[in-house]
Amino acid sequence: MPRLPSLHLVPHLTRPPWGGDRLAALGKGQGVIGESWEVWRENRVRGDARPFGAIADFPLLVKLLDTQALLSVQVHPGDVEARQRVGAPHGKAEAWVVLHATPGARIAYGLARPLTAQQLRERAESGEIEADLAWLYPRAGDVIEVPPGTIHAIGPGLLLYEVQQPIDLTWRLYDWGRGRELHLDHACAVARRDPLPSPFRKPLRIAPGIERLVESPHFVVERVTLPAVRHGWEALTVIEGAGEVEGEALAVGATVVLPPGPTTVSGVGVALVSRPGTSSA
Repeated sequence: MPRLPSLHLVPHLTRPPWGGDRLAALGKGQGVIGESWEVWRENRVRGDARPFGAIADFPLLVKLLDTQALLSVQVHPGDVEARQRVGAPHGKAEAWVVLHATPGARIAYGLARPLTAQQLRERAESGEIEADLAWLYPRAGDVIEVPPGTIHAIGPGLLLYEVQQPIDLTWRLYDWGRGRELHLDHACAVARRDPLPSPFRKPLRIAPGIERLVESPHFVVERVTLPAVRHGWEALTVIEGAGEVEGEALAVGATVVLPPGPTTVSGVGVALVSRPGTSSA
C-alpha cells in the first residue's frame, strides 16, 4: 500500500462564555473561541470529504484552550465508572501543557481538606465549595496531569494544550452561580475527596531534542525541537517558531497528524507531539 500523506484536519471550534481571543489570533477562526479541537475523529480532513475517524482509529482528542473566565468545578470519570454509570465506552483522563499564563493565573486542583461524599455535595449545592478548593499557579511550560476523579477548575488567563481520551464526558460540581446543569450524583460518587499531591510533571530527556512530558496508559506527550524525524501515528502541534512537513508550512498553533513511517518535520522551533499509549480505549 502507498504510504499515507500527513493529514491536516479542520478544527472543531467551541464558543463557551469563558473563551478569549488568543485562538483567533492563531488563525483558528474569528471572535471569542474557548476550544479548538485540533485532532478529533469527527474533524474533516482537508482535501478529503471523509472525517478523520474514517481514515484512522486515533484514540485521542487534542485541543487548544483559551480561558478568560473561570470554567466550572468539574470531575471526569475513569473507564469503569463511565461504563457503569452512563454506559460510555471509556472515561476521560487528560493532561495539560501550559502555553501561556498571565500573572496570577490559577487552576483549582483537588481539595484543600478532606470531605465526605455528603459534605462535598452539600458544599457544592451551597457554594461553600469555593473555600475548599486547592489552587495552583502555573507558568508557561508547566505540565499537569489530570487523572479521572480529580476535582478541577481552570481559571482565566491561560492558554493550554490539552490531550485526553476522546470523549466529552464532564460532570459539574459547581458553576460559580451561572445556572448551568450540575451532575452532583455522578460527580460526588467518582470524585477524589482528599488533598492531592502536586500534579506538576518534570520533563524527562530521552534523546537530543526530545523531552517526555507525560507517559500514561492512554497517551504519551513529548516536547520536540525542530527539525525532527517522527514515526507516527501522532499529532504534532507547533508551539514556538515554525515548521514544515511535505511542503506545508506550519505556523505557531498549527497541528498535523503524522502517519506511520518516518516523516521529516523541518523548520526551527518547538512542537508538542501526542500519540496513543499502550492501552488507549
